[in-house]
Amino acid sequence: MNLLEQIKDIGKQIGVILLYLILTIILVLLLNPLLTSKNVLYQEISNILVYLTLLLCFIFLFRKIIVPNFYDFTKNGKNYIKDTYKYYLYGLVIMVISNIIIGVFQGLPANEVANRNDFLELPVSSILSFIIFAPITEELMTRVILKDTFKNKWIYIILSGFIFGFLHIAFSLTDSLWEILFIIPYGALGSALAYIYYKSNNVWTNIFYHSLHNLLCILLLLL
Repeated sequence: MNLLEQIKDIGKQIGVILLYLILTIILVLLLNPLLTSKNVLYQEISNILVYLTLLLCFIFLFRKIIVPNFYDFTKNGKNYIKDTYKYYLYGLVIMVISNIIIGVFQGLPANEVANRNDFLELPVSSILSFIIFAPITEELMTRVILKDTFKNKWIYIILSGFIFGFLHIAFSLTDSLWEILFIIPYGALGSALAYIYYKSNNVWTNIFYHSLHNLLCILLLLL
């Protein structure tokens, strides 16, 4: 890949992230009366509309990848999982340990607190977001373009993990700059998922692990 193509792909990556952020802001503003309603049903429906709109946009943008990858995963998914599960476990262990160490001084990450509150107040839309919408959109946004852009494996893995981690703490930085520390645990999991995508070259393998991870978090919260 020449320099011009690389710059073009980097522009695509930045554009996808900006699209996600801008579209989220626009949808929240448009649906603000429902999102802030005291009626829980209205809040659930409006949240689902936001998530579904984002999901459909990303499926359309990445349709040339997500569709053939899906058919491939139905045939070879078991092998992909068998070959990569240990990398998810490595990332999970590093994430848990670093979370505990940082948490001693900083408490829980603001992103996790917000997710817990959302789950307790709006369980239906939260579960759909955690298990379906977020895994698909986040994996498409932080893995696919970067892998095509950066042929060096470790640059790709580190950068993908960093972007994944940053997106999970970005909105919390307005409250406390110390939230930047939580880019370590989120980034560790993101880097593990990037390695998995590098190995399997199938985004549905990542979506599977991401959904599984979020499901485990929900079960832990319930327990």
